[in-house]
Amino acid sequence: MRKIVFVIVLMMVPFVVLGQVEELKAKIAENPLDVESLKALLEIYYENYELENYGTTLKEVIMAVDEIPEAMYPLIEEGIEKLLENAYSDYAEEISEILFDLRPDKNSMLLYLKSLNSGWVMSEEAIRQSVNRLSEDQIEIYEFLHAESVDLYPVDLHLLVSRILVEDFGETDYLIPYIVGLIDDYDFSTARSLLSENSEFLSSSPMYYYLNGILDLEIGYYDDAVEWFLQGKSRDDGTEIYEALSLIEYIYIPEYVTDLFTAIVLANDEASLISNIQEFVLNYEELSWIFSWISRVPEPMKLAEILSDEETAVSYNTVNLDFEKINIGFYDAYASLRGTVSSALYGQFLDARTYVYISEKMDGVIVEGEREARFDGCDVYSLSPNRDRLLIMDTWGESISMVDSSMDIIWTLSEEYSMVPVAWSPDGSKVVVSTGGDYFSVIDVESGQVIESIESFYDLVFLSLDETYAVDYDGEIVNLTKESLIDTDAPAFWAAYGNNNKIIYFEYPDEYSDFSYDSLHVYDLSTGEDTVIAYNVMFMDAPVPSVKIEGDFVYFTEKDALGMHRVIVMDYITNEVLFESLPSEDIIIFPDVRPE
Repeated sequence: MRKIVFVIVLMMVPFVVLGQVEELKAKIAENPLDVESLKALLEIYYENYELENYGTTLKEVIMAVDEIPEAMYPLIEEGIEKLLENAYSDYAEEISEILFDLRPDKNSMLLYLKSLNSGWVMSEEAIRQSVNRLSEDQIEIYEFLHAESVDLYPVDLHLLVSRILVEDFGETDYLIPYIVGLIDDYDFSTARSLLSENSEFLSSSPMYYYLNGILDLEIGYYDDAVEWFLQGKSRDDGTEIYEALSLIEYIYIPEYVTDLFTAIVLANDEASLISNIQEFVLNYEELSWIFSWISRVPEPMKLAEILSDEETAVSYNTVNLDFEKINIGFYDAYASLRGTVSSALYGQFLDARTYVYISEKMDGVIVEGEREARFDGCDVYSLSPNRDRLLIMDTWGESISMVDSSMDIIWTLSEEYSMVPVAWSPDGSKVVVSTGGDYFSVIDVESGQVIESIESFYDLVFLSLDETYAVDYDGEIVNLTKESLIDTDAPAFWAAYGNNNKIIYFEYPDEYSDFSYDSLHVYDLSTGEDTVIAYNVMFMDAPVPSVKIEGDFVYFTEKDALGMHRVIVMDYITNEVLFESLPSEDIIIFPDVRPE
């Protein structure tokens, strides 16, 4: 009998609650300022996890009033917080926006911005507009927001407020969280610059050292990163290192590197270091197999060591499409491999002891050897004929910069640049770049001034000492200075001006592809003679030419009848072959000869 009564009571509960809800809704409809009825109704909705009704009710009430009484404010504030806790950020955003309109103060602004932040729609504009609505001191408001947003997820509000305090008000006390925000935005270059420029001011903070370590981890300088972290740890009371280690999630490094790095920097003495690394090894059982093979071979040479090897003579890329690998190899005069740089797209010798290359792994242009530099966010560069200037282009093709022999940027131009290969005058005083569509600009190398604009239908523009040439869409080579056609034996796909009044050009291939094969010609402007110097030369569709002219020499890749690739260095005046690499099934490209 008791069981039956219990079941009947349970069945009646929903009807009782439903009756209460309807009664409370009627009271609120009659009087939206009935705080007690609103509180009771919200409690029922929340206890039964009816959060849509919870949010709808709160929104309807706040829309129905012209002024919020003091007794109602905590209820609305609590309601917004509960909606945020339960991922109902859309309701929270709408309600907090109305609350901010009705009662614009720091607390209502914070609720509104927290709602935007929770919904992943935070922006600097929203923060600035909100702060501008209040009459209080702006720095004080931003400092309030900074303190109140420190534990929010996502971290956007906290980082954006840090940025505003630094950029708008020069508040250097917020530099560290600002730099963290830059790392979160993958703006590693600006982060590095700020750490360097403010090293004296920031050097008392452990996080200064940790952030430098994070940035070295990002570019693969693991030993340097360890040193930075150990310096930070020596200044840390133990509260910041774990926050710093959490920043590793903002960069890409393999998980095993993260785990080993953490094991090293968290060790307090030799015994704990051994213990941590042993635990690391246990977690990666395959390491014993890896170590057994690694221990059999000498450690690979770093680039500085390769460049110190007097035998190193030539560099070129090896591309394996099956395994999606592209490396730069360094070879002696007998085509024996001396060393390798992995995940490098294109490289050239700046001088006998310095090399510049595009690094896929480090996402930038890297200079190593006697001179060192890095240009983050750049994936195209072009070296002047005399190797004393370097033109770099940012990843998105929105700016170009000229770098001098000291690795300093001497000028920057902003424009919409396209990936047509850059061409230099033979003396390196001028450079021509494509500025999008069918436009080309001839630029003075020293000043960065555009000295000639070419607006016509050309695939390519190149320069002699005192004349301008182009390849039009039909493959005709045109002397733009004299407004005359060059009578070549075949249409050109690419061309460059060489020594002794000669033009070297790649014949337009029958079938276009990323890797095209056809004849390489030398046209003598003095005699009109057109000579084929190689018949199965490869040309890659790339923003840098895969056939390189330097003085009397031409460097290119040739494919033989068996489909094997060879790098050739030839004197195009005499047709003498000066270097020939070993044959390769892989594609080999972008050869460069080490200068004396």
